[in-house]
Amino acid sequence: MLSLSKHECAPLHAMTISKELFASLPVPAQIIQLERADAKTRQQLILPARQSLELTRSLSAETLFYTLKEIGLADSVDLLALASPTQVRDMLDLDCWRKDRLDDRQLLAWLMLLDEAGSGKLAEWFLHADIEVLVLLVKRHLEVIRKADVEEDPDFNQARYFTFDDQYLLRFVGEAEPILSLLLERLRVLDYNSYKHVLEWSLLELESSLEEEALHWRDARMADRGYPSYDEAGQVFNFVAPESLSLEQYRRNTLSKVRFATDEELIPADHALMLLDVRDSFLVQVLATLPAEGFEPLKQELAMLTNQVVIAEACDPSELAEVRRCAELVHDYVNIGVAYLAKGEQREAARLLSETRLRPFFQVGMSLTLRLQQQERQLDADLRRNRIADWQAYLDSPFQETCSGVQRRSPLFFRGLEMPGEILYRRFQNLTEIRRVETVLAQIPLWFTVMQRWELVPEGRAPAGVTLEVLWNTAFARWVVEREVAVRPLSRADLSTLQKQLHRTTSEEQSSAFLTLAATQLKLTEEETEAIRALATHAREKLHEILAVEAATADLRFIEGVLVTD
Repeated sequence: MLSLSKHECAPLHAMTISKELFASLPVPAQIIQLERADAKTRQQLILPARQSLELTRSLSAETLFYTLKEIGLADSVDLLALASPTQVRDMLDLDCWRKDRLDDRQLLAWLMLLDEAGSGKLAEWFLHADIEVLVLLVKRHLEVIRKADVEEDPDFNQARYFTFDDQYLLRFVGEAEPILSLLLERLRVLDYNSYKHVLEWSLLELESSLEEEALHWRDARMADRGYPSYDEAGQVFNFVAPESLSLEQYRRNTLSKVRFATDEELIPADHALMLLDVRDSFLVQVLATLPAEGFEPLKQELAMLTNQVVIAEACDPSELAEVRRCAELVHDYVNIGVAYLAKGEQREAARLLSETRLRPFFQVGMSLTLRLQQQERQLDADLRRNRIADWQAYLDSPFQETCSGVQRRSPLFFRGLEMPGEILYRRFQNLTEIRRVETVLAQIPLWFTVMQRWELVPEGRAPAGVTLEVLWNTAFARWVVEREVAVRPLSRADLSTLQKQLHRTTSEEQSSAFLTLAATQLKLTEEETEAIRALATHAREKLHEILAVEAATADLRFIEGVLVTD
């Protein structure tokens, strides 16, 4: 969860509070503490509380749903018993649909949990559920026959059927579902007209029509809760030009409470914050400076934006891991976008967040990563025009992997660029990473330009194991040994001489002198000098390893970072 510290409504990373202290707080303060707690602690605080019903129903359906999922549905029945009919309906909307198909197995599992929760939870559900869903369950799992239609049929075997009213005969198609039998029996007792309507409708309606109508009502409720249509959701990933984006069109007006079409007030969704595990970021630091009244609209917008990403990425809203990934993606892109537009100034970022909706920050952050992809493609085109089609093979780690990362459909950051030895990719998380990769992509063509002018790069495809760093180190070593700039492999005697020369003065001093020679002979610009210095610094790490070997006896096959020959 987000780690904020300077105002009371800010969610914190998982924290503990004693049940006694929690019980002594007023309900509004208890709700704040529940937002800060992890799922297990949240349940432990709610169940013994005097206001347990009110506390449970203060949670958004998403927060309650992901709390139950994280604990495990079978282990959270007592908490489910406290949920309102609306919360139950919305949680089933999240968990019982797979795209446009009703997952009736999952729904039946929920109905068994509701029955276990007691207090009429099962009856509450069917009194608030879309009748199309109940009819669909009956149609998929039961054969329904009017008794009057078969009374005079001598071949009909009534013993194979059961009945609750002596009017309709029922038989399970396939495996029996006792919870469905129980549901129909209770419906008959509570509302016989509805019972008859469900059975009659199952005889008359097509399954596809029932599912389409049930999906319509479900999607309408999801839209009320901030889950847009797929086409609308996809717009959040539209590219924008970060440097020319005007925020005027995204000014935030006074935020009114979101309501359902039935004028039912929407409980502010806070699951986007609950699912995050971000300890420290520019966005977190800025949010911590905002007053409580300024933070509430942002909390709701973060949830709405997360919902958009869930739909746009075709994620399953019932899968905790997928929704958590989307919440983290929203945080990362907003974090990048805010830092960019505020130029890294926290006070300016706080002003922008107070006045502007979150969507443009997300789009700017996402667009900055896509611009890295465009930069790499332009780099590739330019080098190919200069007849260096195999340019990526000339790059050492981590530069080669950095280029590969931004070539992905969703550009990724190679962690080895900031932590040597790391081999994994991940999403870009902050503006510093964007700038670091921008610098690498800007320097790569300069490396080739400088080394070609010094005639250090061979023509054609890169020979196996030959990289820019190897070429630079070989030219440097040849200069140290013979005061000649050339890429000729070093003999064992050359290696010995190199070691002696570099032991007399530091390799850093010699490298600096070699760089000065390059700048003078090639008349390098300041930008070219800075780029080649970065390459030389990275290449020097391999030279340090060469200095540590015994030149007279070392197996030259295992010498890396410089060209050698027996």
